[in-house]
Amino acid sequence: MGVSAVAAPVRAEVRKVASTKLWWGLLVPVTLLSSMINLFGGVFTAAFPESERLPLLLGSLAYALGFTGVFAAVHGVVAAAGEFRHRTITTTYLTTRGRAPVLLAKMLVSAGVGACYAVATVVTGILAGVAADGGAGFPDAGPLLATILIGTVVSALWGALGAAFGTAVSNQVSALVSLLLYLMVGELLLGAVLEAADSAAVRALSSYLPGNAGEIAIYGIPVREIAGPQTAPRLVELLAGVTDPPGWGVALLVLALWTAAAGAVGGWVASHRDIT
Repeated sequence: MGVSAVAAPVRAEVRKVASTKLWWGLLVPVTLLSSMINLFGGVFTAAFPESERLPLLLGSLAYALGFTGVFAAVHGVVAAAGEFRHRTITTTYLTTRGRAPVLLAKMLVSAGVGACYAVATVVTGILAGVAADGGAGFPDAGPLLATILIGTVVSALWGALGAAFGTAVSNQVSALVSLLLYLMVGELLLGAVLEAADSAAVRALSSYLPGNAGEIAIYGIPVREIAGPQTAPRLVELLAGVTDPPGWGVALLVLALWTAAAGAVGGWVASHRDIT
């Protein structure tokens, strides 16, 4: 599959996304949620002077970025499954050389939207946090940039995963409800089952579920900066609800593998689906 075979579907997908209200309709709650979370973090920092030496803004930004990934996934699902709902997918397939470029374009554009959501989260979060605490507890540039970059990648991966999942399920309502139920309830229950096992190896598997992996990746650096390298692993366990979490790099790779797997499943289903 050459670059030219993907470029045209990507341009078409960008036009589709830009012509709908979906992307900015989800951007509004993303920015509002980030503002409230980081505003609260800033108020907390200002209320407790002893906390000013800690880069608490990293923690509130990480927490906000975790929610941003959910919105990115929702956009990916709705954007991909929406073509099946409105029956425009037939025209899309007929005007594109193969179905694989269509899925790849949807995943790439949804990843871009997810990344934009993360950037919006960071910008509004920093402004709200600084406005609330006057810059007290502002993190160093290195950890801040690393947290932003990791959060952006996580959000982009969730956008791509959502597009793949929406393509595989095709029914917009079923795909959206299934995704949200899994992220909000299903993974918590599955993680609890794994955590209840007697085997330490089985309990550690909870860290490799997609939602938990994304949280571990985002929390890795902020927790280390706030709590120190010795306490950080235990704190990540508490925040993500896992046992023996890997480093942020491994967690990011795990989420990328889940995204690739979703893409493979979505591609296989799309190639065998009758759209007549």
